[in-house]
Amino acid sequence: MRKFILQLFCIACTLNVMAQKGKDSDKDPYFNQTTLQVTKAGTLEQAFAEANPDKHQGLRVIGPLNDADMRFIAKLAQPSLLDDLHSINLQEAQVERIPAHWLQGFTYVTHVYFPTTLKEVGAYAFAYTNSLCKADLPEGLKSIGQCAFVGTNIRRVNLPASVEKIGEGAFAHLKSLTEVSVPATNNNFDLVDSLLIRNADNTLLQCFKKGTGEVQVPEVVQRVGSLAFGGAKYISAITLPKAVTFVGEDAFASTYALESINVAEGNAQFVSTNGVLFDKGATLLICYPTSKRGNKYTVPATVKELATGAFQECGGGNAYKLINDKAEKKKARLNEVVLPEGLTKIGKWAFTFTGCQVNIPSTVREIGDSCFYFCKIEEATIPEGVQRIGDGMFAACYRLATITLPSTITYIGEKFVAYNSLETTLNVYALNPPACHQDAFADFSSSINLHVVKGQKKAYEKSKDWTSFIFNGVEDDLKAVVTGINAPAVPAADAVEAARYDLQGVRIYAPQRGVNIIRMSDGTTKKVLVK
Repeated sequence: MRKFILQLFCIACTLNVMAQKGKDSDKDPYFNQTTLQVTKAGTLEQAFAEANPDKHQGLRVIGPLNDADMRFIAKLAQPSLLDDLHSINLQEAQVERIPAHWLQGFTYVTHVYFPTTLKEVGAYAFAYTNSLCKADLPEGLKSIGQCAFVGTNIRRVNLPASVEKIGEGAFAHLKSLTEVSVPATNNNFDLVDSLLIRNADNTLLQCFKKGTGEVQVPEVVQRVGSLAFGGAKYISAITLPKAVTFVGEDAFASTYALESINVAEGNAQFVSTNGVLFDKGATLLICYPTSKRGNKYTVPATVKELATGAFQECGGGNAYKLINDKAEKKKARLNEVVLPEGLTKIGKWAFTFTGCQVNIPSTVREIGDSCFYFCKIEEATIPEGVQRIGDGMFAACYRLATITLPSTITYIGEKFVAYNSLETTLNVYALNPPACHQDAFADFSSSINLHVVKGQKKAYEKSKDWTSFIFNGVEDDLKAVVTGINAPAVPAADAVEAARYDLQGVRIYAPQRGVNIIRMSDGTTKKVLVK
């Protein structure tokens, strides 16, 4: 009898798989192209070698899997050829966790079918796997990590009742999304007017609004998560409620039609001035709306820091989505941003894809990665005190002809002048050749005339970091800089709090329970425990 029941069960499973194949194969041409069955975790690579399949664009796996098996699947999916893995069917596999960064950035993966045993999708597991269009979430899933599906093409986000945790940015930039749902039986999350809210801490996780118009963030919301509006490219205005005390990094990324960010009266942490979002003291400029009208903007003298992505895509090719007339768009477009003396930090991606002219004040001490990517900068002088040139800092600055680096510079990041085509003069005042990423000068298509401090020519010619790129020549005709730039601007006894961060390095605007990291006005940092 038991054998008979087992046979019926096997037949039922087979019919179910066949039915699933009939349902999915019309949209997934590689569904179940190759099947591998394992009985022991950690043996998938061996099973694949023994089977030696002619094709593996579609892979169906049956049996228990561990992290080694998942790494092997990722290896098969690495983007190199069109005949690499496209479709991954794990419905009959036993696996509880999709590893963090599992298929991040992979080009050809289009379909992933999860097993009912799945409990967790790790952070960045499918981040910018931009061909991924199907990855339905199974009942029983409990946790979805930070940025797990960011930048994919998945069309449905139907949260199971079982989901308890969702990281910020998990569903940002989903340009093909057509369906979102949260079951009434899930008490951990609410979907209100296309806004996904995490109830445990009243965090706005994601705005799924596809249409135009204004978004009024509900009064209950206290936190706006990182990338919360990422991809809401047609909304024109956002109003934050009185209760909001936290805005995450790059919360307004790719809001191409956004003209203003407003803050309800009585908010203790934030203020809006002419539609631009600042912290309450106007020392931090958080976001200048992408499609705010005006050819020139002068940042207030009170501002000491530009947040991550503060002017990202402002005035760029994606801005002014709701203006069709070319003459009107030209009249509205932002062309120049004037930064004040007293500014000390420019966050990463602050001017990425703006196409604007930007000055760099002499008081700046920290500049983030890809800060000026695709800006209309003709000459760039990095102030004394700056120690690091971030990755991609001046990439795609097609007008840039002269770069001057200070005596304090110690490191130059990856592809810092990539995609530029003008002959460039590079003045470096550092006596010791700065360390360089191995691809510091990669993808630069013209020539560089290198000028260094008198007497330092041999040091640069012998430096391994500086001999990997062929310069037009090295001239030691610069005068050494003598500076007391590293001396504290404020006596230590009089130092005051300048900024506060959590343990992940995310800026916070009020004391939060746990360990807070405080940056003082004299440049020092300290940790405090808030109970």
